[in-house]
Amino acid sequence: MRLFVASSDLANLVDFRAVMKLTRRASNLLLAMGLFMLFSWITRAFTWYANDLQEQPGYLPYVHLPIIVISLAIGVYLTYLGIKGRRES
Repeated sequence: MRLFVASSDLANLVDFRAVMKLTRRASNLLLAMGLFMLFSWITRAFTWYANDLQEQPGYLPYVHLPIIVISLAIGVYLTYLGIKGRRES
């Protein structure tokens, strides 16, 4: 799998892209982190719905909703990178 990293040289920051390849170990770590995030934040979303949303009226339970959605998106992306990296290595 190829990830592109910007150059540290300021003149070539936009034009130059260096290729970084993921090893099998790095892919496994990304996959494990992604699956752990998905598991933990799916359970957090369930407890948010079951406890906070149904017991507390008003806007206060909705403060956690963007955090849950963003964390689930990060978990999905890490899982995607791990799976894609494992296939290409």
